[in-house]
Amino acid sequence: MQAEPRKLKRTANACIACRQSKIKCSGVEPCANCQRRAIPCRFAEENRRVLISERCLRDLQTQAKEQHETAKKRTHNVAFEEVENVLNSESRSPGANWPSPFGLPSMTMRNTHDNRLSRWVWLAPTSTWSFTARLTLMMTQRLHPDVAYDIPYFLDGDIYPLQWKSSSDAAPDINGLPSMDYALYLFNTVKFHLGQTFRLLDEEAFTTHMQEFYYGDAIKKATNSRVWFVQFLLVLSFGKAFLDQSRKKDPPGAEYFIRAMSLMPDYSSIWRDTILAIEVMALAALYLYSIDRRESGHLFASQAIRIAQLEGLHTELPEQELGAAAVDRCRNLWWTLYIMDRHFSSSLGIPMIVHDNDVTALIDSPTQSCQRNAMLSLRVKLSRLLSTILGTVYRTERRPIESFIEKTKTILNTMADLARELEDFINTKFSGPVNSMSKGMRHILLLYHECVIVATRPLLLAVLRERLDKLGLPLECCRRIVPLMETLISTGINSATKSLQLLKGLVDEGLLESFLPFDLEFTYGAAIHLTMASALVPDLAGQRISSQQAHLILDEIISKGNRVAEIRKADLTRLESLFEGLTEQYANAANPISTALVPETNDGVDENGHQNHRPGDNAQLPFIPGDINVPDDELPELGLTSYDIAAIVDQIDYNASPSFWLAQESEDLG
Repeated sequence: MQAEPRKLKRTANACIACRQSKIKCSGVEPCANCQRRAIPCRFAEENRRVLISERCLRDLQTQAKEQHETAKKRTHNVAFEEVENVLNSESRSPGANWPSPFGLPSMTMRNTHDNRLSRWVWLAPTSTWSFTARLTLMMTQRLHPDVAYDIPYFLDGDIYPLQWKSSSDAAPDINGLPSMDYALYLFNTVKFHLGQTFRLLDEEAFTTHMQEFYYGDAIKKATNSRVWFVQFLLVLSFGKAFLDQSRKKDPPGAEYFIRAMSLMPDYSSIWRDTILAIEVMALAALYLYSIDRRESGHLFASQAIRIAQLEGLHTELPEQELGAAAVDRCRNLWWTLYIMDRHFSSSLGIPMIVHDNDVTALIDSPTQSCQRNAMLSLRVKLSRLLSTILGTVYRTERRPIESFIEKTKTILNTMADLARELEDFINTKFSGPVNSMSKGMRHILLLYHECVIVATRPLLLAVLRERLDKLGLPLECCRRIVPLMETLISTGINSATKSLQLLKGLVDEGLLESFLPFDLEFTYGAAIHLTMASALVPDLAGQRISSQQAHLILDEIISKGNRVAEIRKADLTRLESLFEGLTEQYANAANPISTALVPETNDGVDENGHQNHRPGDNAQLPFIPGDINVPDDELPELGLTSYDIAAIVDQIDYNASPSFWLAQESEDLG
């Protein structure tokens, strides 16, 4: 029997001309028929079908929605960004992008205060205050979507509403000042609290002025040396602030501070002694920042920096012409301003005033200078590292995951070098039985751990956004963290734990700062980090007593009359309650948050032949020397050593195809 002729399979994608002529189309563009007939070959776009996974489709839809919203609100290119970089970042698949929790447009919240005409409050990515507001808003909206909620917040001047009237033309009031011996006591108190980090006083010049004031014509001295008299009043205000621990409406030392600010000369007449004027403005900025008037403090610091730049303090000044003492004073003053700029700007979440490529001023090497200068050098390096982290990790644009990993690797290499310097410095200067670690050195270690916490915080934020986006969905809908990112998250957890240990040691020795805000900021930042980690990655955070330690430290600062600490504790308690609610929602849905990194197999090896690593196992990541998550009492003095950081960098090099999430086990094609 003759076989039936084979039916030719119809092409699923035919051009318009072949369809109209009802002839077979080759399916390529241009097709064979159109080429032979020399006519244009066009295909109907709606008939082109591509099969993709549901997750990829959701990511594409989310990305398209974000790009559509951005196009409606911002039609111009991002300032100073090259077009090529934008195209390259947009051409990548959604899974290849770093899931940055900071996007455009900027995040704001409604202003409910009457002391500002602005209708909104900008929430900067790097500001700890804004970070608290972001977390609270994001979690409240997801956990309680039906409740209209305005978070309580305090703006500049809300906690301590100090006011003064300028009387720069009036004769200075010298009544009510302390005696000479008590004034010297207050001056030495200020030296102890500020001397190693904030070098804003020239001791010889200041004491000479004091002797002329107390032993000469006080009215004439205060009138002719008006800027110094303002500095004198500021020193008295700091001294009283460090010693006074009473709970009052006004901050400690406010009576002297208000008198100083009312006598502050205007900018047109402050040029008589510019170095002294810089010191005075910086002291005023530090006091304002300490009472949570951060914006006002930043304005005074900015003026001090601009005057310093006009005097060339940011450059290498000629020692032979100016003298060694003058150059040393200018150098110490400049690097103090540099540290203040880095800290104040990061606290407000705004760009730094000083650019590193403009600075040529010299600074001593930590290994080739006295202990005091070495600590200043280490503080400068850590401040610079912090600004680098904030300027790279906290960028708002979508970036490829490879770019994020490369930036992280560069930061880790810098941290490894700094850790090596810190280790050498500690072993050299504090190894003897009577050479206990100074308060200034502990501040440097806390700043080092802050850099680690700030660098790894966006990783926890990315996990939080993933959990909130999938809230109420089955566990398999949540993607898993890859081992490399787990290692980085663990470093942040350990640094936060070590920070609280160092701060608890200051409490035990009676050295915890109750006026300067830095110990409060270290405590609050570490506590928030551990609160997030305990809820999001409980297997990595482990069973720690860090929450109790944080509240104990905050209570110690509150007991000394610090009202800012009361507000921070209330913010922390509110966030802890929200994260407890998040954990309860997963528990009630029988859907506990999991940090398992890969599906478990019988032989402990995944489908690619790599060793599985799960929290609690003794298995090690490639090149990682032991488990980086260690018990609290076994953390070394530095917490994260240079060897640990180098191992993490090796881990990054080991991963040829970096990613943040592990893909889900199976994805249905649609």
